Amino acid sequence: MLIEEEFRAIYLNYKIKEIVPFLKKLTQKDKKEVASILKNNINKEWGHNNISVLATLVCSKTKNEYEKIGPGYYSMPVNLIDEIFETYVPEWIGESLLFLSNFEYIKVLEWEQKGYLKLNDNISASLLSSSLASNHTLEEILFTYPVTIDSHIWLLFEYESDITYHSHGRNWKEILKTLVQDNKITRSKVLKSSISAINLNFSKDHNTWFLELFTYLVPTDKEIIALQEELFVVFHSVQHSLFPGILKIVSLAITQNDFKTEEFLQATASLMTLTTKNVVNALLQILEKIAKNSKPLHEEICILLMPVFLNKDKALQTKGAKILAKYGDPNSVKIQNELMLYTGSILSDAQTLLENFLVENEIPQKATVKDYETVSWHLSQPIALIETVDDFIFLASQIFNNNETYHFDLFLDALVRFNDDFKEEHFNKLEPAFKAALKRKEAEGLHHLWATFLINYGLLKQKKKLQVLGEARLGFPTLENWSEKKTPFVFKAYHQFLLGIFELLKQNKKLPVLSVPDHTPCWITIHSLVDKLRIYQQHNEQPIPFDWQIAMLRAKKENLEQAEQYAKEQLNEKYFELLKPVFDQNNFKDQYKKEFLEGNFDWELGYRKVYKWNTTEEIPQLLISVEIQKELSENATFLDHLFNSYHGVYDNDLIYILYFAPYFSGPVVAKKYNKDLSSSVYQYDIKGSVVFLDAWMKLNLPFQPVHYLFLSAGLFNKDKTFSGMAFEVLVNKAVSEDFGVRELGVLIGKKINFEWAPVKRFTDGLSGFINLSTSHNQAFEKLLISILSAIEKPVFNLKKLLELYYELLNQNQTKVDKTIISLLIEWEKENNLKKIIHQIKNQ
Repeated sequence: MLIEEEFRAIYLNYKIKEIVPFLKKLTQKDKKEVASILKNNINKEWGHNNISVLATLVCSKTKNEYEKIGPGYYSMPVNLIDEIFETYVPEWIGESLLFLSNFEYIKVLEWEQKGYLKLNDNISASLLSSSLASNHTLEEILFTYPVTIDSHIWLLFEYESDITYHSHGRNWKEILKTLVQDNKITRSKVLKSSISAINLNFSKDHNTWFLELFTYLVPTDKEIIALQEELFVVFHSVQHSLFPGILKIVSLAITQNDFKTEEFLQATASLMTLTTKNVVNALLQILEKIAKNSKPLHEEICILLMPVFLNKDKALQTKGAKILAKYGDPNSVKIQNELMLYTGSILSDAQTLLENFLVENEIPQKATVKDYETVSWHLSQPIALIETVDDFIFLASQIFNNNETYHFDLFLDALVRFNDDFKEEHFNKLEPAFKAALKRKEAEGLHHLWATFLINYGLLKQKKKLQVLGEARLGFPTLENWSEKKTPFVFKAYHQFLLGIFELLKQNKKLPVLSVPDHTPCWITIHSLVDKLRIYQQHNEQPIPFDWQIAMLRAKKENLEQAEQYAKEQLNEKYFELLKPVFDQNNFKDQYKKEFLEGNFDWELGYRKVYKWNTTEEIPQLLISVEIQKELSENATFLDHLFNSYHGVYDNDLIYILYFAPYFSGPVVAKKYNKDLSSSVYQYDIKGSVVFLDAWMKLNLPFQPVHYLFLSAGLFNKDKTFSGMAFEVLVNKAVSEDFGVRELGVLIGKKINFEWAPVKRFTDGLSGFINLSTSHNQAFEKLLISILSAIEKPVFNLKKLLELYYELLNQNQTKVDKTIISLLIEWEKENNLKKIIHQIKNQ
C-alpha cells in the first residue's frame, strides 16, 4: 500500500494503535510525503487529532515547519510520544516552546535526562515559571532534578516568563523568599538578580514584579550599599514608574559611609525634569536628607534641584524653594546664573521664599513675561489645478486615499476639462483608479458615491471595457439609482450635484465646476468664482444648482465691497443674482433657524446608564439638542439638506461635510460631539476627534457656542494627544478678540460643577501655560474667574483651580474679582480650602 493511502486510512478511521508503528518505519522521503499531506489537509478538510499531532511531530523537518502545522492547543498523547522518542527524536525539539509547553516541566526534564533533547535557556525559564499550574507538589517541581535549583531558577531572572502569575495559591515571590530562608538559594544572588532583571528592560509588569521581590526580601542597609551601583542604573530606564520604588530603597542607605553620593546625584540629575509628582517629590526628600549631612555638596544639590521650577505643581516648587533657601548661598555666582534660567517659570510662593536670591535678578511680575504674537493655525495656500492628462491619471488613483479633502474636487474639474481628450489608452491607464473604486464596494457615504461615479463614468466612456469595470458593473448601482430612501439628505444633495456633472460629461460640455476650492483647505475666492460664472454667462448656461450653492457657501468673505464691485462689472443682473447671498449678510436669517446659523444649540447635563456585567452604572454626560426635519421640499437648498442630516452621517465624511459650508459648521460639530465626546468616561474615535478639531481650526473662523462645547471636551480628555491639541487651540485663540474666554469658562465651570470630568485633567493642562505671555496670563485669569463663578459647591480638587487662580492673581498683580468673593467666603468653611482662600483674599 502507498504511504499516502496508508496514512489516510489510519487518520480517517482513527486507527490510533497503528500510528506509532507506521511513523517508526518511515524513511525521510516518506516523512516529506506525510508532511505534504498534512499541509494540504489540516484546517481545510481535516482537523487535528492524536494521529495528526504525532505525525506532525515526526514528519516536520524543522521547528518552523512544525509550528506552521502544529496546533499549539491540542492535548498531546504523552505515552505515545514516549514510545516514539525511544527510537526517534526530532533534532529541533528542545527549541520548540510550542511543542514543549504542552507538557509538564518535570516530564520535559525527564526527557532531557534521558538525552532526548537539550533545553535552551529561554524555554527552561518559561516551563519552570508556568509549572505552578501543574498538579505536582512544590517539592516535586523544585527538587526532583538538581538542575532546577542549580540553574533553571536563575533563568527566571534572565528571560521574560510567567513568573508574575499566581496559580494554585502559589506564587514565585513567596517561593523565592522561602528558598532564601531555607538556605536553598543564595540571598545575595536573588537580590542582585532582581535588580539586574529590571535593567534588562522587560515589560512594565515584569520590572515592577522584580522590584517588589527585592523589597519583599527587606534588604538591609548593607545589602543596599552592596548593590547601589546596580540600583543607580535603573534611573536610566525608560520606565519612569520604577523610580519612586528605587528612590525609596536608596533613601534607606544614603546616610551610610559607603554610599556613593556623587554617583547617585549624577544618576538622578535628569529626574527633576520629569512631570511625575511622586518621582520629583521623593527625589527632593532625598536631596534634602543629603544636604543635611553633606555641606560640601550644598551648591551641587541646589543646582540639581532647579528644574523643579519648570514644574507647574505649586507644592513641588515650594518644597524645592525651601531647600534652596535653607542650603543655598545667595551670593553663589553658580546658583544665581542657574536660577536665571528658571525665573520666568517660578511661581509666586516660591518667589517669596527665594527673595534673597532674586533681588539682584529683579523679577517684576509682568515685565518678565513677554508679549505673545498671535499666529494663524493654518496659512491658506493656493490650490493648483490639474494641468495634464498624465497628472489627472495619477490623481485619479489617489482620490480614495484621504490625502486632501479637495482632491475629488480637483478630479471633477479635470475630468470635465479633459473629457473630450481621453483616448482608449488613457482608460487603460486608469485601471488602478477603477480597482481602487472597486475596493470601495462595501464602503459607505461619500467614498461609495465617488466610487459609483467613477465606475459609471468608465462604463459610459470606454469602448472595450476593462475586466475590472465588468466586475464593478455587478457590484455598484447605476449613478442614477445610488440614493436610497434612508440616505442622509446631505449625500442626496451631493448625489444630485454629481448627476449634474455626469450630464455635462455626457454632453461634452467644458463648463467650469464652480465649487472647486482654489485655496486650502476649502476656500473659493470671490474673484475666481465671478470669473467662472462669467463663462456660464458667455454660453448662456445655468450652473448646476448644488454646484453654485456649494461654491457660494465656500466663498471666502473678505474684501466684500471690492469683490461685489468686481462682480457687478463682470456679470449681468441674472448671474449677479446668484452671488447675492455672499454679499448680503442677512440673506439666511429669514430662511433658517438661528441655532443652525449661529451654532447656538440647547444642551443638557444628565446621566446615561451603562450596563456592566450584572451592574448598572450612571455616568454624567452633556448632550446637544439638534432638531431636524424628516422631509424636505423639492426645491430645498443645499443648506436645507446639510442642516437636516444629523443622523446617518459617517465619521469619515464629517470633515468633507464641514468643508461644504464652512461658515455653517454647527450641526456637523454637534453630531461629532454627541457621538464621541458627550461623556468624559467613555469617549470614542479620539484620533478622528483630533483630525476634526484640526480641520476646524484650519478654517480660522470665530468660535460659536457649539465649538466651545467641542473644545471643552478636548481640554478634559484623558488622551494626551487630543488634550494636547485642545490646549494648543486654547493658547492659540485665548488672546484673540473674537474668542469668548468667559463663555468657555462658564461652560467648563458647569461641567466641573456637575462632576462631568476630573478637575485635575484640566488644571494639569492649563498650569503648563502659565507665564507663556502677559496677555495669556490675563486671559487665563478671566477664564478661571468664569469657571469658578459657575461652580456652586466645593467639588473634588477645587483646591487645584484655586491655586491656579491665586498664581494668576500674583502674576497679573490683580485683586480678587468681585463676582466670586461670596463663593470664596462659602468655600472657606472647607478645611482643605482655608489656607489657599486666605492667600487669595489677602493678595
